[in-house]
Amino acid sequence: MKQIVLTIASKDYTIRLEDDFAEAFAADIKKLLNDKYQFGVKELLTAFVQKCHENYTQESEMDKILGDLDKTLK
Repeated sequence: MKQIVLTIASKDYTIRLEDDFAEAFAADIKKLLNDKYQFGVKELLTAFVQKCHENYTQESEMDKILGDLDKTLK
């Protein structure tokens, strides 16, 4: 387990994550929040919306691939 400290609106939050996920999370935070671990609520909300959009796009792509695969197998 790894601990990551994020400062949101001047308040520290410590989260504990599994090692592999912690590394992926830290990389995402670094990318989404421009290398910052101190940020405001607006920046956190923007990062959340970006990750939701990324998830939506990936799910849409996977649905299309599965649909194409289903057509091919029939």
